[in-house]
Parts: sequence; structure tokens; C-alpha cells
Amino acid sequence: MKDIAELAGMTRRALSVAKVRGKIDPGDFKSVISFLTRAIVETRLRGDLFVPAAGIKRRGKKGIGGTRFSGKKTLKAARRK
Repeated sequence: MKDIAELAGMTRRALSVAKVRGKIDPGDFKSVISFLTRAIVETRLRGDLFVPAAGIKRRGKKGIGGTRFSGKKTLKAARRK
């Protein structure tokens, strides 16, 4: 599941949701190939032409104290705990 999610450019949780909705059957090779092909083509059609097919885009974390990118807690978030 981890490798399939990485190749599709999505998280494992998103892949689990796709599995529950019947969009992919990890035990069926044809289903996996079909799903990966659709995921890669949809990524390219969204305009992300130069994003590697195998890789998840890094996004900034949004915490309680606002947007943060370093992973460090902001002063407000540290005081609330």
C-alpha cells in the first residue's frame, strides 16, 4: 500500500479511502496499474507537468497557532498545552 500510494502521489490514508470506495483493489494487478495510470494522467492534466510521478508534494503544516513550516511549535500553541 505504501509503494502504491507513493507512486500515485497521494497519502496512504487517501489510498485507503480509494480502496473503500472501490477505485482500487491492491490484490489485483490490473486494478493497480489502471489506478496508477489514472492518477498520473490526472496529475499531469491539472497542470503539474513537471512534478515527478513518484513522489508526494510537501505541504506546510497548519497548526493551532497558524501556518508553520518548520515543524516547531509556535508560542501560542506551546502555551495552550
